Amino acid sequence: MSRLSDDAAITTRTALQINHLDLQQRLVSCLNPLAGMAAKGFEAAPVPDRPAAILVPLLRLAGQWHVLMTKRAEHLAHHAGQISFPGGKVESQDDGSVSAALREAFEEVRLMPQSVSIAGGLDAVRSPAGFIVQPIVGIVGGDDGLDGLVADPAEVDLIFTLPLSHVINPSNFRLVPRETDGRRDDYWVIEHDDHRIWGLSARVLNDLCRRIVMTV
Repeated sequence: MSRLSDDAAITTRTALQINHLDLQQRLVSCLNPLAGMAAKGFEAAPVPDRPAAILVPLLRLAGQWHVLMTKRAEHLAHHAGQISFPGGKVESQDDGSVSAALREAFEEVRLMPQSVSIAGGLDAVRSPAGFIVQPIVGIVGGDDGLDGLVADPAEVDLIFTLPLSHVINPSNFRLVPRETDGRRDDYWVIEHDDHRIWGLSARVLNDLCRRIVMTV
């Protein structure tokens, strides 16, 4: 891992030491308010874009804050085997993006909705499959956020966590230049020893990194 700058090191210590309430307050100050997400183009996404939502869960594990992530099952039609967050399309029975993100997290990894305190949203992103994806950031209660979580083999091959100290170090991100059909299509990658985290998931994490660093 790259050596942290003095400013990043301060950010890392802060992220590791704060409790659930302090983290909630810090995130609320830097995330998009839920009431404002429709104005950012999610609810009114133009056809053929389809609304979707993902949950970005922050949890305590061995005294440190982590981000919960999943590896998608290899047999899925879209993004098979890629690193992602619990989530999926907004269904007719969902009461908006928060409801969809919590429902999908329960279906995929058995994360109980009542254990998650919603802090706000990140910027919506368009997926290659034609979805407008709204990331919802939530804080999982308790000191062992993995307790009781079970991957649904129909959707998830692996549950793992990424230390928040890694996520909030900007030097762990790099922007890879790419051109698709004659237009710029750069994508983010986050350095990790065991998993290839890139594309939409890395973009969401970079957004989270930028916001948290700005609060210090």
